[in-house]
Amino acid sequence: MIYVLKNKYITLSVNSSGASMESLLYLGEERLWQGGEEWQSRDVVIFPVVGHTGTYTVNGEKYTPKSHGVARYSEFALVDITVDTLTLELSSNPVTRRTYPYDFILTVKYALKKNTVKISYDVKSKGGKIPFYIGSHAGMKAPGGKAVLEFENEEEPIQYLTDKKEAICLRGIKKLDITKSLFERFKTVQFGDLSGGEVRLQTSDGYTYTYKSKCPIVALWSNEKAGDYVCVECWWGINDCPDFPKELSEKPFINFTDEKGITFSYTLTVTR
Repeated sequence: MIYVLKNKYITLSVNSSGASMESLLYLGEERLWQGGEEWQSRDVVIFPVVGHTGTYTVNGEKYTPKSHGVARYSEFALVDITVDTLTLELSSNPVTRRTYPYDFILTVKYALKKNTVKISYDVKSKGGKIPFYIGSHAGMKAPGGKAVLEFENEEEPIQYLTDKKEAICLRGIKKLDITKSLFERFKTVQFGDLSGGEVRLQTSDGYTYTYKSKCPIVALWSNEKAGDYVCVECWWGINDCPDFPKELSEKPFINFTDEKGITFSYTLTVTR
């Protein structure tokens, strides 16, 4: 089912299948990639693994998840909806346990305030401590898949590679040109050790997408060949690579929660 939130600036449509954004209109104009050959999705709620994870283990038992875990393939239940807020919930079930053997409740909340969308993820265990990753994956419209990424503060990020347990220390980064050639080289760009300041994506058609979060990893991705979009992704986790430990609880940047739950959030502001 599609749920719609609306205020003076933004009309947001969210699909209960995957709890992901289906459309984001800013002053009547669509700013969310609407899917195509280059990428069939529009947005993904990532949980409990990031990326095309290989087989991992839990207490030595093997599990092979689909890309980005179980949330994107699951139907969420409606908890609450108002004019400008929406709360959806996924509870563990026999299907999720096939590839993630923990009992959990994942709550996703969307809230509009002027030209900003706040997205919150709450993860709660139904019994005992559980490990997980979680994150965002919205594709925002950018002609030619080109944009300029600007950091609020001058950064010295650590760039984590996706195919090996290796990192590149960068110095004095304030702006970065986003082009298809970047993704031909790196596939997914993963920046860690950022200051927590705003991250802005500026497109050639005059739009700016501003992200604010305390997440440990900010990832950049687009199809390296074509597609008029760029994803700036707030991750509490990292893309799996062959050099990482196989045991889920031992992977880098892993989170843990219990019956009390833990909440992660980011904001996305659209301006022109």
